Amino acid sequence: MRAAFRPGGHVGLTWALRPWRAADGTWRAEATTWLEAGEQLAALAAEVEAFLEGEG
Repeated sequence: MRAAFRPGGHVGLTWALRPWRAADGTWRAEATTWLEAGEQLAALAAEVEAFLEGEG
């Protein structure tokens, strides 16, 4: 995951998927989610936390 801040209060989160380091293959998939730095970012953080804790 990478994050980039843009003027106007927006944050871009780039999510990347790729094979395990020991696996053969060179594919990679990325998607960028643009959010407002305030409430949208806080809501996403709460949803990711719930998902990782097995609640979502």
